[in-house]
Amino acid sequence: MTQLRDPTPSVENDQKKKPLHGLSAVLDKYRVEGGIKGMSVSILYKGDLIFAEGFGHRNDTDPFTKDTLMPIGSLTKAFTATAIGEVVAEGKMDWDTTPVNTYLPEFQLKDPVMTSQLTLADLLSHRTNLPSVAIRWIRAKESRLELIKLLRHVDQSSRLTSNLNYSNTMYAVAGEAAAQVAEVSYEELVKIKVFQPLGLTNTGFSQSALKHCDNYAMPYDAASFEDAQKGNFALGELDEYYLTDAPAGDIYSNVLDLARWGRAIMKHGEVDGKQVLNKASVAEVLTGMTFATGARRTPDFAPVRAYGLGWNIDAYKGYASYSHLGQINAYNSSIAIYPDLDLVVSVLTNVYKSPLPRYLSHYIVDELLDLPRTKDWLFEESIKSTKEEYKEAEKAARGERTLPERIPNGPHTHALKEYAGVYSHLALGDVTILCKRNPQNEGEGELHFRMQAFDSNKMEHYHFEMFKVVLKVFGAAWAIGVKFETGLDGKVQGLVLELPDQEKPPLFKRKEEEEEEEEAVSASAVRED
Repeated sequence: MTQLRDPTPSVENDQKKKPLHGLSAVLDKYRVEGGIKGMSVSILYKGDLIFAEGFGHRNDTDPFTKDTLMPIGSLTKAFTATAIGEVVAEGKMDWDTTPVNTYLPEFQLKDPVMTSQLTLADLLSHRTNLPSVAIRWIRAKESRLELIKLLRHVDQSSRLTSNLNYSNTMYAVAGEAAAQVAEVSYEELVKIKVFQPLGLTNTGFSQSALKHCDNYAMPYDAASFEDAQKGNFALGELDEYYLTDAPAGDIYSNVLDLARWGRAIMKHGEVDGKQVLNKASVAEVLTGMTFATGARRTPDFAPVRAYGLGWNIDAYKGYASYSHLGQINAYNSSIAIYPDLDLVVSVLTNVYKSPLPRYLSHYIVDELLDLPRTKDWLFEESIKSTKEEYKEAEKAARGERTLPERIPNGPHTHALKEYAGVYSHLALGDVTILCKRNPQNEGEGELHFRMQAFDSNKMEHYHFEMFKVVLKVFGAAWAIGVKFETGLDGKVQGLVLELPDQEKPPLFKRKEEEEEEEEAVSASAVRED
């Protein structure tokens, strides 16, 4: 069954009565009005691929087709959980009894009790309360295992939570633990346990590998929603750095493979009449573990939304759904499975700021079943949300999400050159503050911030000992606060990074101070001897 061909005159009236008639025209119209460079959509309904089409462009010249490949970001999490489920089915691991530290001794937290308790289900359902360490993991030179070893230095709450605390890092730990048990790399584990049995021939790992494929999408971003609607996009690049938290978001695919993947999950691991995944393990990943949205919502959805192991668990107008969004490097994707309807909807866009992947399946369900249209999901809700996303991005770049209200006329205490130096945190690495000459200003110069992938970002004095720095990756920018701390001797001895969603901002100690403390301890030990 397909909706891709133009109807012949003899059956034109019948075709117009069919669900989703004219969907191609609707989506192409929305692509322009919604400010999307290129996208693809697939709809698998009752075992038939009734729609699969691309729109717009995957790069500056070539069309975005149903076969176009693209990074799918956090859709990777469900693949990771499913691969781990196969290892569990073999009796080599378990979901909720054995601590992950048993499988991966390198994984230790600051609280030894937490280390001795956390299981795979805890990590994969996002209930560990681990603060984000993403700023350290982005384009890190160390291996995943070396970064995992640093987690023992992270301050965190010594309790689990019933509310979702989203953590790519915990997926990296779980994926690495399963790989160690299976005695293969994480990537090889997913290929053997998931890609090959399901016949996902257009799905793989890393943007570096994607670059060698024939038909892949490039990422795009626009300065404003108005620019996006006019087609004024900036072209990004594939990120060829190894993704240290690959189990959380490193897979690429297309909507055809996602349709096949979604149906296999919906059928609890059955493909073409053959059981290829462990049925009990698939049921486990689709079981709610954590509250993703605990508050009462509109009648269109379930009263609460749960998170299983790599899947959001919800309902739309009384029909159960399993879904996930994926966002990485200006790419945006989604998959939505409606098991009661035997329906899978997959969406890929090469523009980050678009709610279409989140909303399209609601529109499809309404159209397929001819349900009452409680909302116009495309031309009202999605357009409105897109405008809001651009506004939120502007706020993040200004620091409105992380910085306190600015106090005017609050001078800094020290000369700028006194802030320059290297500051270190055991878990998050080094921050280098440089004092550079400003060619346009004959004053004392300007400060620059350097950390991992963020090289020499200019700092702006905010108030008193706090400076603002804007960190940028393609498609996103966010401002953070850098607050310097002065010791009893009046010298700058450390800095605190005001990062998003951090209860306790991390303190970086000036390296000279650390070295002096170590020398003092050594001298004391010598005197005692």
